[in-house]
Amino acid sequence: LIVCVSIGFVSCNDDDCEDLHLDNLAHYPNVLKGTFPTENQSLNIGETLKITPELLNPENANYSWFINGEAYSNEHTFNYKIEKPCRVNLTCIISNEYGKVEMNTSFSSNHDFSKGFFYFNETFNFYDAEKKVKYEDCYSSLNAGKQIRADKPSICINNGKLYILNNSSITNADHLFVVDSKTLYYEKSAVIGTHLHGMTILNDQYALVGGDGIRRINLKSLSNVSLTTNSSYSLFNGIVYNGKVLVNDTYEKLSQVKCYNISDLLAAKENEMPPAIEPGLDITQNQKINFVQAKDGNVYTLESTDSGCSIVKIDKNFAVQKIPVNFKPAKGPYWSSPTVGMVASETEGIIYIASADNSIYKYIIGDPGSVKEPFIPADESGLPVAATLQLNPKTGELYAIYGKQWENYKIVIYNKSGKQVDSIDCGENALSHIIFNH
Repeated sequence: LIVCVSIGFVSCNDDDCEDLHLDNLAHYPNVLKGTFPTENQSLNIGETLKITPELLNPENANYSWFINGEAYSNEHTFNYKIEKPCRVNLTCIISNEYGKVEMNTSFSSNHDFSKGFFYFNETFNFYDAEKKVKYEDCYSSLNAGKQIRADKPSICINNGKLYILNNSSITNADHLFVVDSKTLYYEKSAVIGTHLHGMTILNDQYALVGGDGIRRINLKSLSNVSLTTNSSYSLFNGIVYNGKVLVNDTYEKLSQVKCYNISDLLAAKENEMPPAIEPGLDITQNQKINFVQAKDGNVYTLESTDSGCSIVKIDKNFAVQKIPVNFKPAKGPYWSSPTVGMVASETEGIIYIASADNSIYKYIIGDPGSVKEPFIPADESGLPVAATLQLNPKTGELYAIYGKQWENYKIVIYNKSGKQVDSIDCGENALSHIIFNH
């Protein structure tokens, strides 16, 4: 709806005051009905919105247009080309020597996020896979100019929400953002703590975050309870499985996979982090490695030591079975970078694994011979795999992020046969996540 506010500039104290005000009012910049939109305008990307307010008395009128509170134009006609997904609050102030009128409306783009994917490099961008077009910083354009600018983020998706952790050293910054996963609309944020770099969703109400300690966060209120102040890197890669949480507890030193009861984590009071279950799982790791749950219902991870590597199956009773392989897993450049992890298909018994030589292996569950040779060779650019592999749940295509600090990043898409079908250059900002919106 239009909100109009008229303000007069003339004051008086004599007997002719009423007549003078009526005369001024007649000369106000009165906008003719129907020449300024009263409802939200919706346009396709590529179209231009034009608005020309017509005045009953246009002489000496001045126009000021504001987009999301920021000055945009002083022209009589407002022109705005829709170049990417957006929603905009628009204000027009028309003034003359007798007063001014302020009008407010809004406009937005028609777009379909299900036809592509989001990718995150300091902010959310969108790639339209049908048009093969990038739309950068859609988060800002959809949220009245708001910025995330998360430093080395970790992102979780749960119940239609994106939870973005900002690994910031600033104590009074927003450390956790909640965003609608379908629309990218900002919902809320909170100050939690510094150096946050991992989240494990425990249930619909609570999650654990790591960094300078471990905190349990209420996902509804964003309030938190500190369970320990000991630094933790394990929650990069935690997974909830059969009433327990499995965590990879290292980023460089040899460490055993740890296991916690969810009930203990939910009941723990402040500064009372429960102990890990002993004796623990017989899985040793010397770098960040994730866990995946495959179509067969079992959880898989990698055992990685200086002497070799194995694919590890963890069944529902937490029994461990190891399949030795002749490669080592890919490793991120430093502790706060994304884990270069593996990904499991939701519809087929397949797991894809990035190796240290930047090849990609395809493990067909139950077939140790399937990982004798790489499924996809190292990228011809020589760039390393820089983040966890992703599978498009709609098409089954494999997405790999290649890049390194101070050099360009790119996303390469492979079909089920391992053939490259697309490559998207994404600039120099570190690219950490791909999110599908189906």
